Amino acid sequence: MVYKELIDKYKNKVVNVVLVILFLIFAANIYKGSLNRAGSLRAKISEENKKSGELEKINQLENKITVYKRLLSRKEASLVMDNISGIAKGAGVEVLSVKPPQKELRGVDYTKDIFEVNLNAPSYDALAGFISGIESSINVYTVDSIVINYKPGTGKKGLTANVKISSISAIN
Repeated sequence: MVYKELIDKYKNKVVNVVLVILFLIFAANIYKGSLNRAGSLRAKISEENKKSGELEKINQLENKITVYKRLLSRKEASLVMDNISGIAKGAGVEVLSVKPPQKELRGVDYTKDIFEVNLNAPSYDALAGFISGIESSINVYTVDSIVINYKPGTGKKGLTANVKISSISAIN
């Protein structure tokens, strides 16, 4: 009987304690699930940030490619010959003749027009200044070959040179 009285007396408290324990277990399970979702969201955010960084790098590279394509755009032969003449005047070299490109080499992504230029230079320094001007021009020119002739006693000052200069253009 004593037990029955104790059970009747504490019946509501026991039920309340059991209910509180059940609710705590239920809340802990919900909290664990939220933590797992939050962790996976953090991982996804980190992954998306990495992707965003890579996409930004790709965008910067595309912008650089666009700039280089503009720089390497196909130029008319007369414009190239004018540029070569201007560089020669700046270096103090006389252009005797410029042959337009007769040979065009094609690569996968570019074309290469070869101009043959005959020069008269007062000195090796002036000729070197011309070559340096060609190689450092904002337009993309390369010196493929140079043949220098010095003939003392011919009455001409300095030396003559035959230079093959290539203009490189991107294929769009």
